[in-house]
Amino acid sequence: MAEPTRVVILGGGFAGLETARQLECSLAADRQVAVTLISRDNFLLFTPMLAEVAVGAVAPSHVAVPLRSFLRRVQVWQAEVGAIDLDARVVTARHATTGHEHRVPYDQLVLALGAVSSYHGVPGAAEHTLGFKTLADAAQARARVVDCFEQAALESEAAVRRALLTFVVAGGGYTGVELAAALADFLRELRRYYPPLARERLHLVLAHHGPRLLEELPEAAAAYTLRLLQREGIAVRLHTAVSRVAADHVELQPGGTLPTYTVFWAAGVAPNPLVEALPLPKSPHGAVAVDRYLAVPGHAGVWALGDCAAVPNPRGGTYGPTAQNAERQAAVVAHNLLATLRGAPLRPLDYQPLGMLASLGRHRAVGRIGRWQFAGFSAWLLWRMVYLAKLPSADRRLRVGLDWLADLLLPPDIVNTAAPRPSASRATVPGT
Repeated sequence: MAEPTRVVILGGGFAGLETARQLECSLAADRQVAVTLISRDNFLLFTPMLAEVAVGAVAPSHVAVPLRSFLRRVQVWQAEVGAIDLDARVVTARHATTGHEHRVPYDQLVLALGAVSSYHGVPGAAEHTLGFKTLADAAQARARVVDCFEQAALESEAAVRRALLTFVVAGGGYTGVELAAALADFLRELRRYYPPLARERLHLVLAHHGPRLLEELPEAAAAYTLRLLQREGIAVRLHTAVSRVAADHVELQPGGTLPTYTVFWAAGVAPNPLVEALPLPKSPHGAVAVDRYLAVPGHAGVWALGDCAAVPNPRGGTYGPTAQNAERQAAVVAHNLLATLRGAPLRPLDYQPLGMLASLGRHRAVGRIGRWQFAGFSAWLLWRMVYLAKLPSADRRLRVGLDWLADLLLPPDIVNTAAPRPSASRATVPGT
């Protein structure tokens, strides 16, 4: 028998996993195509709920769904992609524990590598800010906030206390707004556990370089969001850029220096660094440029989608880096990849996003679905119903539902398992 056609998918996010699922469903018992999915993590992270993980409303593992629970025919590799040789048509994958490398040949390659934080050249941002893209980021965010309260409760200097209780979120898109709103609720709940801080001011700043928040939504929704965040005590600074970050302060332009030990970075993303090294056509922002069929021009057998690709929108511009766009693109990539192998016509991507919803803290949200706009409590209920339904696993939907019930009935958990520890050289032993 002839060797099967080898399809390799790089990335286990919404784009990569959905491509693998579509191929698995289409191929069924067909053994003429072998599909391998290579991902750094062995799970899909449901990023729309990351802010709720950061404030303890949802357990981290409940928004992470094992890739293997979806895929039976597709081979799953948990490994780091080290290099891609387009000429030899080989991917090098490395295991984290042993460092062992494997050379994985391919006939068809799907790039779904996602994106990383972009610091736009801001000095100190990479070293002194907290990102917000992974489960580890969410855990670190919660640990930092609790640790700042713990230290502030013991601090005798008023200026240091103020800096410890000042939190800055850079970026007024969906990630930044949802994080700031969740933090506002969390900070208020935390305060009652720290009597020495009862009279201290909690200062939460949201800095956004643009003229309004949530630029993907209509102006009315952005204005509602601004009013709500301000009413919740968040200092929203529009037309404000972060120009420098240090360990104990941030510089805003305009705005000057703001003493703080905590800056969350949600001010932009860039394609995975692996993409930058590939000799492929790129967009001005560094994403892989693809045609309307999601194929990379001039590179037969290479496809790209999701956050690492610049996917043209027939209505102008490119599709945004959202989960729903990635999943729609995945269906087109899977269809066109198989159509290429079978000599069938390709299908162009022509998709109008259904809408967007953003959580604004406890019992409030804002969004648009089709022509309809929602805000307040009704939008919050809709947000919860939509995203609970979109969780790609029944057991995760049950677990998250129970988490939400517990969060409603029980006080917040302030256990800080990720608190920094003193080094061994500085640790003291009682009685010595």
